[in-house]
Parts: sequence; C-alpha cells; structure tokens
Amino acid sequence: MSDQVQSAASLPPAVVEWLERWINVHRILWVLCLACFFVAWNRGLALMYGVFSLGLALLLISHLMPRWQLRGLQVVRSLSGDLTVGQAGTLAYRLLANGRRYHVSLTERLPFTEGEHRLFFSSSGDNTVERLSVQCERRGVYRLREITLSSAYPFGIVTCTRRIQTPVLELVVLPRVYALSDIPEPVVADANREGDVSVLQQGGHGQFAAVREYVQGDALRDIHWRASARLQQWVVKEYERTDRPVLLVVLDCRQKFVKGEGARSTFEDAISIAASMIHFATRDGMQSMLVAEDGQWHEQTIPAYTSDLYDLYEFLARLEPTGEQSCARVTEQAMARFPQANLVAGFRLQGDSDLPELPRNLTHVDIEMDGESYRFPLRNSVQWRTRRDGNRLTYRVDAMTRLESLFQ
Repeated sequence: MSDQVQSAASLPPAVVEWLERWINVHRILWVLCLACFFVAWNRGLALMYGVFSLGLALLLISHLMPRWQLRGLQVVRSLSGDLTVGQAGTLAYRLLANGRRYHVSLTERLPFTEGEHRLFFSSSGDNTVERLSVQCERRGVYRLREITLSSAYPFGIVTCTRRIQTPVLELVVLPRVYALSDIPEPVVADANREGDVSVLQQGGHGQFAAVREYVQGDALRDIHWRASARLQQWVVKEYERTDRPVLLVVLDCRQKFVKGEGARSTFEDAISIAASMIHFATRDGMQSMLVAEDGQWHEQTIPAYTSDLYDLYEFLARLEPTGEQSCARVTEQAMARFPQANLVAGFRLQGDSDLPELPRNLTHVDIEMDGESYRFPLRNSVQWRTRRDGNRLTYRVDAMTRLESLFQ
C-alpha cells in the first residue's frame, strides 16, 4: 500500500528535470538578496542592507573564484602500462598552472569504455598526479584531444565548466587474448573416422633444447629444478620437436564480414581468436604467420617461442574492416607465399560457401561464424559445434560461444 501511495505522489520526470534545472542554491540566493534589498529599502533597516551586501558578496565570489581556478589551467595525460580489452588500465593526469589551484574536477569520456569518468583534485601542485582506472571494452586506436574541467571553489554554489584542448595522447587498446588449452593439429585426410577432431596439446616432449622463464599454465613436470635454484626464479625446459606444425592464420577484413555492433561482433571475435591461436602456438614451439588484407596486404611472421607479442597485438588493434578480397582468396595467395604452413585457419560467415582450394596434405581450420546470432544473441542456433570433412575441420562460433573453450 505504501509503495502505491509513494508512486502516486512522485512527480513526473519532466517536472523533476525542470526543477533540477531551474531551482538551485544559486537562484535561491539571488531571490533572498533581492528580498533583503526591498525590505531594507522599504523599512530603512541598516541590518537588512548588511545582509544584502553579504549575500551579494557571496554570489560575486562564487562566480569569480571558479573561473579563476580554471584560468590558464592545462592537463597532461599519460598511460601506465598497456590497455587490453577485458582488463583494467590506468591513466595518470597532472594539472599544470601558474600557482596553486583548488577543488578542480576533471571529466573524461573515453571512447573505448562506457560512461564518463571523473577525478577530483583537492589542490594542484608540481607533483600532484591523480590516477584513473578504466575497464577497456573496445579494441582500437584512440586519440584523446580534449577534456572537461570544472570547479565550484570555494562555496560550491556556482560551478564553472570549461572544455580545453590537451596534448594529443594516442592510446592503443590491444585485442582480448584467451588462454587456450589446445588448438587443432594437422591431420591427414581420411586418417581418422568421420567426425574425429585431433588437437595439439601443450607440453609435448621431444629432444631437450633450452630453458625459458616460467609462465602461468606451464606443467610442473617441465620445471628445470636445478636451473631454477641457480637462477632464483622458475624456468622450464624447452624441447625440440621434429613434428612441429607451422600455423597460418588469415583474417577476413571485408565490411560484409562484420555482423553485430561495437565490441561484440564477428570481426572483433575473429581478431581475438586469431591472437589467441598465435599466442598458444608460439608458446608451444610453433612458427606462426598472420595475413590480412584491408586494402593493403599485411603479413606478420612470429618465430617459435616468441615471448613478446606486442607488435602483433598492436597490428591487430589497428586493423579495420576495409578489405576487398574474401578470406578464401587471401588464403590461397597466402599459401603461395608460405608453402611451409601445414595448419591454416580462416574465417567465414555462416552461409558463405566460398572456401579456399587447399592441398589435401594441409589441414584447414574453418571457423564459421553465425552472423545472425550477433544481431539476435538470444535466438536458438544450430546445436553442432565441430565437424570434419576430409582435411577440413569446421568450428561453429556464435555470439554465446565461450571462445576460450572453442577447440576443446
């Protein structure tokens, strides 16, 4: 009953918006000052003249001081560490001004995350730095040029807001990389019964070659205990493998391949899958190549056991869907350039029958993406996830697929 009474007594949203816009402390003080002036004028009360003068001085200071706080104020941003989709990043802000400033608020709308972010500087000095933690939601390259400053110093009655130009800061938000536990391995056509799918398991052994720094996910049996004790840090054994595959990943960079919006689209998921496959392959001792055509031909070669993949991730962060050739045609051209590859991964939309013509001694990892599911994520989709046709392994991906478990 009380909820119904409260709902009936609540004001319409339009009325609430009007009240918030026109009824505030600033306007109430002006009304009180005018009332004191007319009372003093009609009654000749010196005390009311004093109250009027005090209120007028309060309003004058409330108007001038915030503007003085923002006068000549500049902001310098800097980035601490890398920005990666799905992870938190840190931006540092510093106010630059002649003299000390007080109670300055900073408002930043970052294009790679939702909503506005605010910082408050109680005072500014040469060593005053405030840090902002943001959750990255969209891959890409962004240039920050402007920022909004505001101040209500000293009484909080009048707020002055100013949008200023800042030194351009380029931010590269790297794509999301999933911790895959396996990827498909090369198979010989008709070697297994129909429907079998083989995967390349991490940690295969061969002839001992070297040691490297331990990373999360390495098996404990691979730790080189003597070297770890001598170096005072965990290191693991690396093995030479004579059957080491060579991975080639080809992206479809056409605009027609993009289904969905923002960070949840076929193109964004394809980039994450490509990055995750190469990340796994390099750790497992495989040489990898990435090929993309976005109006220009791009290729990246990543040697086995490469620990720093930042250049690859940065390239993927800058990639845009502006290509002209299908993934099938790009794959055929890439195979002519990299004939040593025996494991080729490509992407296509469901219903697209354009497949590359590849030799039978090569395994084609065909990642089929259900574009309609990215437009309507809750609709029912086909149940199958994996199938094999000769040397082609097809993996079905929709908007609800857990990409870290794609090849399991």
